[in-house]
Parts: sequence; C-alpha cells; structure tokens
Amino acid sequence: MTAEDFDRIWADLELRAGGTARQDILTLRVLQESAFDFFLGVQVPDNTRMLLIRIGRESVINQWSLPRSKGFEVQQTVLPEDRGHHATIQLILNDRRYQDIFSRLTEDVVFTSSREPSEKAMLKALLQRLAMWQQFLDRYGAEGLNPAAQRGLYGELRFLQDYLIPAVGAGQAVPAWTGPRKAQQDYQISGIAIEVKTSIAKQHQKVPIASEQQLDDTGLDALYLYHLSLREVRDGGGTLPGIIDSIRDELSGDPANSTIFEDLLILAGYLDEHRDRYEDTGYADRTGQIFHIREGFPRITERALVSGVGDVQYSVSLSACAAFVVDDETFRIKIAGCRNE
Repeated sequence: MTAEDFDRIWADLELRAGGTARQDILTLRVLQESAFDFFLGVQVPDNTRMLLIRIGRESVINQWSLPRSKGFEVQQTVLPEDRGHHATIQLILNDRRYQDIFSRLTEDVVFTSSREPSEKAMLKALLQRLAMWQQFLDRYGAEGLNPAAQRGLYGELRFLQDYLIPAVGAGQAVPAWTGPRKAQQDYQISGIAIEVKTSIAKQHQKVPIASEQQLDDTGLDALYLYHLSLREVRDGGGTLPGIIDSIRDELSGDPANSTIFEDLLILAGYLDEHRDRYEDTGYADRTGQIFHIREGFPRITERALVSGVGDVQYSVSLSACAAFVVDDETFRIKIAGCRNE
C-alpha cells in the first residue's frame, strides 16, 4: 500500500464519520496479510487522523520512550476493544499542516515494521523509524529544504552519480554517502573521505567549512574537497527531483541499496511530497574542481587550536588553493582503487 492509498482510506473514514457528534474512533485494518494489527483511524468528531497498532499487554512500551515531534505524537492506551489482553499504540497527526508528510511517514512506518518476524522486533523497528522521522521533522518542518540545502543535496548527488557509482558500483557507493548521517565528511569509503561543496557565487568563490574536523585528514588515507559551481536557471538544467529519479532508475534492480538510498534521502531532508517546490529550479554547471586536502592547504584543524577553543566555522577562498587541484582522471583512478576493498 502507498501513502496515496492511506490518504484514500482516511478520506473514506472521514466521510463515514459525517456529522457524528459523539466521541469515537473509526478504524479500518490495513495489511490484511500481516501478522500484526495495523489500523488507520479517524477520531471523531474532529476528524483527527491516526495509525493504531494493537500489541500484546506483555509488549507494552515505557511511556518515556515514545517520541513526539512537530506534526505527530505517540500515545499508548487501552481501548474497550482491547478487552484487557492488548494495548494500542496511537500515532496521531496533531497539526494539519503536516498532513501530506504524515501520510508518507505512516506508510513508511507500517511498511518497515510489518516485515519484522516478531512483535518485539516490530516495535523496535517502529520506534527506530519514528526516531528518524522525528529527526526529519524537527530539522526541516513542513516546508522541506531551503534553496541552499537544495543546492547542497544536488551537489552531493551529482558526486554520487558522476564519480562514485561509476568508480566502485552502487553496492559500495550508496552506503558510502555519510553526509545525511551527519558524519564529518559527505562520503567515506576505504580510508578516503570526500567533502562536497556546492555554490552559485560568480567570483572569488569561498566555501563554508562547518567545523575544525571537516577538513582534518587525521586517520584518513586521503581527504578530498569536491567543489561544484552552478548557475541557477529556470525551465532548464538539472533539477533535484530529476537527479534523484535518475539515481533511482540506476538502483531499480538493487532493492537493498534502493532502500538505503531512500532512507538517506529522508535524513537529508528530501521527500517526494515536496518535489513540486523543487522542480522549477534548475542547475547548469559552471565549473567543477577537486582539491587534495593535505599539508599546506588553508584550513583550521583541531590540533591547531588552543585549549578551550572549539566549534569553529570559517570559509576557504578557493582561489588560494590552485596548488592542491587534482585532475579528474587521477582522482577517478584513486577512488576506483576502493572497489571491493
């Protein structure tokens, strides 16, 4: 079942509720083939949408572990139909601005947790997925990515598609995308790390560095900075939804890596529900450069800081880094050496 199927079921339940004044929850069981009891529900009379999961009383969850975020809350209760032998977890939409995201969230939670072999494993998967969505909503809210974040994600995906997948294959390339997991660099593979920076400035380009660890090559075999300079265009060029669809096509025969990719997109702040907001902005390439971060590169590292100084943010002027540029072929050979290591 898809998020659109869930929307239709909720809409039907809302119609059934009609002008009912008494408090009640109208429900419909979904995933009939599942060993677990998942229900979509509507709380009347206010038509609040929710997902209900019936569990055994022995599986009751500590209330303090139940997440709450922008757009949703989770409650655990005993309903009359539970008859004392069960409890019900309710995932409740608490802000209508998040309705489209809630449909996707609910579909994802049900799809992921329903595949588990036991109720205990199902609940663990449920809470893990809700924690991921909590992180998404707390960071991005209902609006999705701002223009700078869109460009940044586009640049990271361009590196994945143009360099890493051709060099090592999707099986290694997709899990190497560590940026959405808040690693220090955007890609890490076999001792090599790559930080991706995307900009649209026309001259004297500077790239922002988020911390003293981001350009620190301590413990790495090699660290590179990939800079992609773009020009924004309307009705043309590459788009964020376009490159995502293209990578999805490349992964269509690889379910495991497709799942990893979709999870990373969520962590990066991208949902298909927002694609209309991103499709009007296209990107045309201006220049792309690769820099080898090594001794002498203009940077601030942790070992260079005096005691008590931290959380450093700064910028690097790329015009001062010409001596560290690596030609494209040399770089491709370097990362191709990571294949199946």
